[in-house]
Amino acid sequence: MSLPIVLLEAQAAPAPGILGMVLYFGVLFGIMWFLLIRPQRKRQKAVDEMQNAISVGDWVMTAGGTFGKVVDTVNDICIVEFGLNRGVRIPVQRDQIAAVKEPDLTVKKYDDVEEEETEEEQSEE
Repeated sequence: MSLPIVLLEAQAAPAPGILGMVLYFGVLFGIMWFLLIRPQRKRQKAVDEMQNAISVGDWVMTAGGTFGKVVDTVNDICIVEFGLNRGVRIPVQRDQIAAVKEPDLTVKKYDDVEEEETEEEQSEE
């Protein structure tokens, strides 16, 4: 092929128009929607349902990581009782409640952990 023929072929190919660009960005937005935005909305909807279902007597964990028991609710405020002596009551916004669950207050003694490790080592041999 000679150089003038290659140049003519290059000039004959139409450049992608505005329609191609709009289509490209539309597909890109669709992919971002299904990979990022849609799952985030599902998670937020589940969190909102959990926060709206909080009732008196539920054990909750706040966004700060402290556990307490709900003793009263007023509008968007939950009165949460913290501590084992039940003397500390703090108003907490529903938005700041991260989960509805009881704290795991079981304590493993160091001796129990050592016994479990030696039993595992003996079973491996």
